[in-house]
Amino acid sequence: MRHSTGCRHQTSVIAGTVMHGTHLPLRKWFLAAYLVATHSNGISALQLQSKFGLGNYKTAWLLLHKLRRGMVDPYRTRLSGEVEIDETFVPFRKKTDPVGIGGQGRSLIGQMAIIGGVEIVDTYYAGRIRLQRIPNTERETLQNFISEITERDTVIKTDGYAGYTDPEGRTHLPINLSGRNSPAAHIALPWIHRVFSNFKRWAMGTYHGLREKHVDAYCDEFVFRWNRRRAFQSSIDTMLRIGREIGPTPYRGIVGSTWRWKKQHQRMILKMVAPDVLVEAQDLARKTGCDIFDALDDVRKARPRHRYARRASPRPILPPRRPGEERNTRRYIHPPPLVPEIAGTPPLSHVPRGSKLLVA
Repeated sequence: MRHSTGCRHQTSVIAGTVMHGTHLPLRKWFLAAYLVATHSNGISALQLQSKFGLGNYKTAWLLLHKLRRGMVDPYRTRLSGEVEIDETFVPFRKKTDPVGIGGQGRSLIGQMAIIGGVEIVDTYYAGRIRLQRIPNTERETLQNFISEITERDTVIKTDGYAGYTDPEGRTHLPINLSGRNSPAAHIALPWIHRVFSNFKRWAMGTYHGLREKHVDAYCDEFVFRWNRRRAFQSSIDTMLRIGREIGPTPYRGIVGSTWRWKKQHQRMILKMVAPDVLVEAQDLARKTGCDIFDALDDVRKARPRHRYARRASPRPILPPRRPGEERNTRRYIHPPPLVPEIAGTPPLSHVPRGSKLLVA
């Protein structure tokens, strides 16, 4: 009895933090947490919507993002020992990026930069990892990442890029990859390139690409799976524990302010309204103090609606015959009626007397 009471108390605590204000049954929350925590490839919001029978994609998307908040432990320790660090680029083209330009080298046109670090336990085993999106590949950005994820006196292995040189309080082992007889990047830094390869394949396979706004949440999800790839039995417990510690995460805390997007969308809609209707709706909104879109609905209802009458087709149903085509375009002709004397005799024995098929 004590054990069941403790479970109910823990469930109520979790429901009051991560699941604050939810309308979904608690069973679906725990089932989603189990799928997200234990599935190797993860699960997309569209898959979760179909599996749970949710009527709205937004519900499944928000559920997954709230669970992703429980994948980052606020008290996690930094990487130590020997750490490989490098950056990679994920294809992503903004609407403002010129088409056909960029996507090569360290240019951020048509792609976004992601930096990562991985602990090297020994030659055949990698430890924990960290992934993070960075706005650029300048020295200050790279040095801040190194100081945030690694302990002091850590051995940092990178390529020969100048932005990694002389990290504060760390030992730097650069590897020149641009020399004549230099090894390939995936051979000199094998584990970080393996992490990047798995991350890109996972992102394209499960989510069909990532978006710039929430890419950090997907990086945290991949880090959570990698660091617990050999401890699936404790993944869901860790996720629920972190979710209980971080507190509630509302919708606005995930998507941010949508005021600018809504204003832009409203302006696009008002541009499609007829000028006379828009002026009338603006006058009505100014007089009554209602919203412009409510005024547009009232103006539309008050205006007489045009009734569309069905017109007769100017063409006949069957095209007229042209001279010389009577034989080929002959219409269906009913067979002549039968003579009463031959009715009732084979093979017309089925025709009864007084039938319409007979001549009157």
